Amino acid sequence: MKKSLLISFMMLLSAISFAQFTISGELRTRLEYRDGYKTIPISSTKALTIVGQRTRLNFFYQKDKLTTYISLQDARIWGEDKWKSDNNGLGLFEGWAEYRFNKNIALKIGRQPLIYDDQRLFCSGDWRTFAEAHDIARMLFYSDDKTLHFHIGYAINNNGDSETDAFLSEYNLKSIQYKNMMYGHLHKTWQNGLSASIIGVRDGFQEELIEQVTPDPLKVNYRTTFGPYLEYSNNKLLFSGAFYLQRGTSQDNRNIKANFYSGRATYKLSTKNSLTLGYDHYSGTDFSSTNTLTETRTFSTLYGPGHKYLGYMDYFGVPENHGSGINDLLLTVNLGLGKNGSLEATIHQFNLPEGYLKNGIKVDKNLGQELDIVYNQKLDNVISIKAGFSTFFYTQSMEQLKGRIPNQGDHALFGWLMLVVKPSFFSTKEIHLTI
Repeated sequence: MKKSLLISFMMLLSAISFAQFTISGELRTRLEYRDGYKTIPISSTKALTIVGQRTRLNFFYQKDKLTTYISLQDARIWGEDKWKSDNNGLGLFEGWAEYRFNKNIALKIGRQPLIYDDQRLFCSGDWRTFAEAHDIARMLFYSDDKTLHFHIGYAINNNGDSETDAFLSEYNLKSIQYKNMMYGHLHKTWQNGLSASIIGVRDGFQEELIEQVTPDPLKVNYRTTFGPYLEYSNNKLLFSGAFYLQRGTSQDNRNIKANFYSGRATYKLSTKNSLTLGYDHYSGTDFSSTNTLTETRTFSTLYGPGHKYLGYMDYFGVPENHGSGINDLLLTVNLGLGKNGSLEATIHQFNLPEGYLKNGIKVDKNLGQELDIVYNQKLDNVISIKAGFSTFFYTQSMEQLKGRIPNQGDHALFGWLMLVVKPSFFSTKEIHLTI
């Protein structure tokens, strides 16, 4: 009798499915003092103080093989809308569904951030008030032990009024956003602390036509970026490195021959204290060469962060904008302060890989040094406070790179204070009988 009851109970459990539903939020407010942020200040420029706010409401649902996530977002600068008006600023940051065919294969489709490796090529853009997500479909493949994965994704962008022949229709964001993109990412981890990835990204942009009145929607120029990322860690050391090649055709019909490589070494002094030495190289175009009319060697960071690397003052947030490339030698000190506090201090030495600017002027490759200091204090599981201060000790070459007259720049300062609140409003696990 007892055995029969036990068998019946086990059969009942096998017929029960679990569903989880969570509602959470984010309220992030950041005060910024800008007096040299992104460019060198001069006597005629004035310091700017702004407050940016991001508000999110997140819905997460998971049951059996299905997972869905919706994140509604309002992002604004204080005062950009009349406080007596009723402007619709609400948008969709994330909205996707993932269906797991089995434990090895899943389909994830919808608006979603792409984050891989050290976020050099893909990131969520969390520093920016609006952040960054892609409208994309992805197939996800996993090994049984989850130590190997292969992701492939495809996205296509069009204007909202495109009804026929959408792929070839004119796209009015073509100068800043791809017409279509596909990628593959293979990642493997081992028990000895070693992991390795290889990524390939092919993105297409409609050709920028200058002389013709009507652009040719049939012409899509493609760029390919590919290469490995390696990482190794143990109790005391963390090493990482990446190397990417970039080939294809630019929007202005030049051949792309660019490259990037990076190396990081972190030594853990204790559980909370560490030292990091790093070097990044973004190739640039030699503007003293006549080949610049038909060839570009300027590496594009694709959809990576404009703030995480190359200094928090964002002078080189999009290094391809100035075309000459950038080298960054950095030293970072991370210190734990108390139970939930930390302090990060980084000094950067910036240099040009090439000695000529876009205007053909030859300059010294030394651009100067940047100092970044960031303090983080976690008050509890919901609230944290962050603050940062940065300054740039620039050279005449840096002034020329930014279009300033040498020796006329003022002190460059950037400071910010940010409050982050991430509450969980509701969470439950419901039991459903499927008998």
